[in-house]
Amino acid sequence: MQENSAGLKITYAKNLDKYNFNLPITVPVDNNIHIKKILDIESYVFDDRLECGNSKAVYAGKVGIKVLYLDQDNVAGTLTCDQSFSETIVDSSITSDCYICNVNTSIQNNLISFDSNIKLSLEITLSNVLYLNMPMNANTNQFENMIVKKSEINTYTIHDYINTSFEYTTNLECKENLSKILSYNAYFTPTNVTAENGYAVIEGKIYSTLIYECMKDEDSEILELTDFQNIKQELNLEKLEKDCVLDLNFSLDKSKEVISSEVEDGTNEITISHTIKVSGVSLNSISIDVIDDIYSVDNDVDITLNTREYNKSVQCNSFSDDISSEVKLESNEPAIDEIICNTNICAEITNQYIKDENVYFEGIVTSDLIYIDENKERSSKTIEVPFVINSKIKMDKIDSSHHSISITDCKVRAKRGTIIDVQYSLSINFCAYIIDSKPMVDNITIGKPIEYGDIDYQIFLAKPNESVWELCKRIHIHPDDLPKYNKDLPLIMNGGEKVIIKR
Repeated sequence: MQENSAGLKITYAKNLDKYNFNLPITVPVDNNIHIKKILDIESYVFDDRLECGNSKAVYAGKVGIKVLYLDQDNVAGTLTCDQSFSETIVDSSITSDCYICNVNTSIQNNLISFDSNIKLSLEITLSNVLYLNMPMNANTNQFENMIVKKSEINTYTIHDYINTSFEYTTNLECKENLSKILSYNAYFTPTNVTAENGYAVIEGKIYSTLIYECMKDEDSEILELTDFQNIKQELNLEKLEKDCVLDLNFSLDKSKEVISSEVEDGTNEITISHTIKVSGVSLNSISIDVIDDIYSVDNDVDITLNTREYNKSVQCNSFSDDISSEVKLESNEPAIDEIICNTNICAEITNQYIKDENVYFEGIVTSDLIYIDENKERSSKTIEVPFVINSKIKMDKIDSSHHSISITDCKVRAKRGTIIDVQYSLSINFCAYIIDSKPMVDNITIGKPIEYGDIDYQIFLAKPNESVWELCKRIHIHPDDLPKYNKDLPLIMNGGEKVIIKR
């Protein structure tokens, strides 16, 4: 008997616990700059990487900072800096051959002081998914003198790791007399991802927010310009197969944004180049045979079983929804005269559950509204909008899932000066797994042949399609002795019939 030692590697996707760490940042300020007010702080991670080891992973990279401020002369300016970091994530399920994908990074900017330099404390939260390839014995050759019962399970296996990027350029038009660009922010969200033979087609949107300063009658004014672009990008990925499942994460690399502006006929043509990073895995649906039981005919057999988990079902979706809310000013806050911009927009999912064949997401969107109040003073207010959105899902349960959320559009206006009407368009990239487990045969050891003379009674199992004559020849008995203890045996066996013999 020979056992097929080659086994498939079955994917297991697991959500790692959210990991939080604080990073102190000091933004240097020139001595000739005197800051009166911080309008906006934008932070982002770039050049990040995850290296897996023995029960831990090291997450390293850089954090970029953009600070929009007003000086003592009410002139707006921007300061930028970056800082390296390295953090260790500890989890017993991390091995050297696993793959970790960072599906969501959120940063909370906490301003400490701006007396001389600007001091910040960034609270960074990571949401990671671990993909682990586990060897499983999928096929076993027929065993001599044995009957093997098998069952078939359908599962998914990692076909290829994906780590690439693509470039995209968009153009914005500004008809005002633009004096300088103060801040730029953008989001990318996928709306549809398909796989073909050797390439993937990615469709999505880039939502852009540009804060700039223009001159009007020798006075400076801060304005906001928003736009979104539909994109369709084809990625050459040689190992992709048609109709495979793509479990991907997308992020816009803000460290590689390139902004240029040209003036023509009184119109500023602003060109912005983006780099969009793509990471994740492609999964193929496969069927494997699992040995349920083995019956020995004339040998002792030692079977080693090991219960393993595998992805019974996988579903990846991208969907979007709109939310709106009214935010009221406090009674002691001056009414809004003019809205400048709504910046530092961040969406977070706080709860997820399934009900009536729908998956529900609860969360909150926060942003900083910058405006001029009725006293002609520049002011800001933090806006919080809770939301509940849902989408149809074919799974009746979810053992593991992960998601990323982004803003694809934002509209804000003041009603009667004291009520802020906010509308957001949200997009969620959602991947869900159902995990099952089954005992798998790890090892089979054949013992010595049974000596017939040592046993008075023996029980044999008939082989499939085995005739009575073949059975008698195999167990060394005359056909006339077979009916003594075995009645109504068929001439051709189905397999598994118990045959009793007395020596």
